[in-house]
Amino acid sequence: MTTSTIVIYGASDDLIEVDGAVREEFYLPQSGSADVLLVAPDGGSLVVNVGFSDRNIDSWHVAVESHGAQSVSWPMRFVPRPGDDHDPAIEIDAPTGTTVTVPGQEN
Repeated sequence: MTTSTIVIYGASDDLIEVDGAVREEFYLPQSGSADVLLVAPDGGSLVVNVGFSDRNIDSWHVAVESHGAQSVSWPMRFVPRPGDDHDPAIEIDAPTGTTVTVPGQEN
């Protein structure tokens, strides 16, 4: 299986950025968080929840959840966000051809 690296992180206070093998930008809804859905060509999938909190200090969170019946074991690592090492990002080595969407948002 060939893999490609996908990087997901929050930017500003209302954007979710996707870089690497897939380049997308999604708006963060009023709720303050959104689920980013990754789906591989073989049907394997993963959800990355990205959210912003301004309660005490402006900060982002990035969390990983399993999705659907087909569990995946893609290599992933938490790293500093590109351009701001105070915020988290996640790098995921997903199968080449994996799509990235935020359900309910069309780009």
